[in-house]
Amino acid sequence: MNLRIFVIFLLLASLIVAGCVTDEENGGVDDENISGDNQTDANGEDNATNDMDDETDVMDNETTDMDNETPVVDETDTETEEGSGVTVIESTGPKTYTVTLKNFLAQPGNLTINQEDSVFWINMNQPTRTFTLVSEEGLWENKPLTYRSSFTYKFNETGTYNYHILGWEERMKGTITVK
Repeated sequence: MNLRIFVIFLLLASLIVAGCVTDEENGGVDDENISGDNQTDANGEDNATNDMDDETDVMDNETTDMDNETPVVDETDTETEEGSGVTVIESTGPKTYTVTLKNFLAQPGNLTINQEDSVFWINMNQPTRTFTLVSEEGLWENKPLTYRSSFTYKFNETGTYNYHILGWEERMKGTITVK
């Protein structure tokens, strides 16, 4: 009886170990996990195509702007707002400011920015509603913003510019001062 239990234990252990070993021929990938079409030729051998290798090569060759830009953090250029846990990193060049359309308000309502800076409006209102962003100076055509959609405008000239949300002019408006 003890011999039978021992033999069964050895068989189970060998099956478990065999399941943990990878097939080096497939680069550590089981035949079942290869994506692509598996075809069998006349000799019964599998001719698996692996699309993942092609996708990886394409992705490796693509670069984004974020890959090319590395922010330089200098201890003298950083400051932490008291109790907020937010670190502000000063940088040179144009900046992008965000105006959030939420709770039927445009927040922040007034911004002072530099020439060549951009403003990014995003609709995060609950309940979901489409808002139409209007430039009172005609800088852009009226922009309908559905829930979670956005619009960015780059301010190239100095001046004071006003915007509002059509139908919500009293609550959802703002001024952008470009210096």
